Amino acid sequence: MSDRPKIGKEGDFYTSSNVGSPMGEMIAVYIHRLAAEKGWAPDTFTILEWGGGNGRLSEHINDRLRRDRCCGYRYAIVEASPYHVRLAKERLGREGFPVSWWTEADYRREAGGSRLFVLANELLDAFPVERIRATNGQIEQCFVVLEEVKQRFRPVWLPAEPEVLRWLNRYRIVLPEGRICDAGIAMSGWLGSMLRHASEAEFIFIDYGDATEELTAEHRVNGTLMCYHRHRAHDNPWIHIGEQDMTAMVDFSVCQQAALEAGALIRDYMTQKAFLLKQGLLQELVDHARPDPFSPEARRNRAIRQLLLSDQLSERFRVLLLAREASA
Repeated sequence: MSDRPKIGKEGDFYTSSNVGSPMGEMIAVYIHRLAAEKGWAPDTFTILEWGGGNGRLSEHINDRLRRDRCCGYRYAIVEASPYHVRLAKERLGREGFPVSWWTEADYRREAGGSRLFVLANELLDAFPVERIRATNGQIEQCFVVLEEVKQRFRPVWLPAEPEVLRWLNRYRIVLPEGRICDAGIAMSGWLGSMLRHASEAEFIFIDYGDATEELTAEHRVNGTLMCYHRHRAHDNPWIHIGEQDMTAMVDFSVCQQAALEAGALIRDYMTQKAFLLKQGLLQELVDHARPDPFSPEARRNRAIRQLLLSDQLSERFRVLLLAREASA
């Protein structure tokens, strides 16, 4: 993995935590409220952030929980990038937040006997996808070929492997002729597996995506795969090899079916904007008369407005809330 910054102004893309602290704060409000409803004392549960990135979101969550006098919980992070682990340790160390660093194996070992709040913000869209298309009544799959003479990669379409066909049948996805689908086979498999390992846990998945019907609609003829290189968005994965972020929209219909098959309960599914409003984000606006646009109050209000209104991103992102009950 490259040590070049991936998130923020110097990277390839922004996340909601780059806007300011409101996103993390509303996640903290949700966790605190649900823990109280379930009768979970803070010292009985662990908050596990999967894909913690540079630690900015963790900082915002922990800071709000402290302010709301929610203390005693444990906080753990799973992060595959050594570069991001280093950044997060520096950030959270400065703030004095005690954090445990888990691997996926740690999760599998702990999940069966622990109360967990599992948060995955913009993680599901990081899984690799299989590009598939319907051509002449057949399902084809995109493979990659290296042209040794020109030293470049190029796509080649071949009959889809049996695993792909089984996945399409399992999730009842029918592709119209000529339509490309970016199939989250790895994502749905991982999601089902991690849910099955939990016995008493709440899950918060936040990502850019939609339902199957929308992702296979006529205007999605070329799929949803996008590449981001220094904040320039394009759909060519064959350039900037290893130097750009590649992502596809998450199929939340698939996520929900995978969750049900794994024995999870679907608590709710909504836009990110609806989630933020439900947690009381508008009540976080600060009434002030200070003319300075860079005052703390003005900056906070601007962050809230940007999170809710900027480019309609909060309406394009979805929040999926799941649960695994002890008796399930």
